[in-house]
Amino acid sequence: MPNKPKHEHSDRDRIFTPENLTKELIKKIPAELGDSWCDPCLGAGVFYNNFPVEKVDKYWYEIDKGRDFLQCLEEYDWCVTNIPFSLPKEFIFAMARCSKKGFGILCLANSMTASRLKKLEEIGFFIDSLTTLYVREWGFGYRTDFYVFTRQKKKEFETILI
Repeated sequence: MPNKPKHEHSDRDRIFTPENLTKELIKKIPAELGDSWCDPCLGAGVFYNNFPVEKVDKYWYEIDKGRDFLQCLEEYDWCVTNIPFSLPKEFIFAMARCSKKGFGILCLANSMTASRLKKLEEIGFFIDSLTTLYVREWGFGYRTDFYVFTRQKKKEFETILI
């Protein structure tokens, strides 16, 4: 049996986003006509399949299909996905590294720590919007958040570390 990448997703990471929710979250991305979009964790394709279709370049990665986003060297205008719960730090910063304009990230509420938010600010990404969710069909009772990060700082969001 070939060696699996160290960060191959666990079964716990295979929790898919309902398509109706995905459509609402994608509307929160302040993209412009012609922007490129990337789904770093394709899964069943609910983000990718609902990206805008008007003159847009769409890309995807999925470790189960041999395309590992954590090895990505490309840049896209927008990266948007539901990240694996077991690798929040790795995916947060990989999405920042591969995004030109911004990214949308669905993650457990405790995945976006104050120190990670501060580091994102230091590299030029700021919270544009935050949506708090609870998806009953996931059944694990944890709050999930959808963050949209852009290169524009808004005064409504501030991270203080003391």
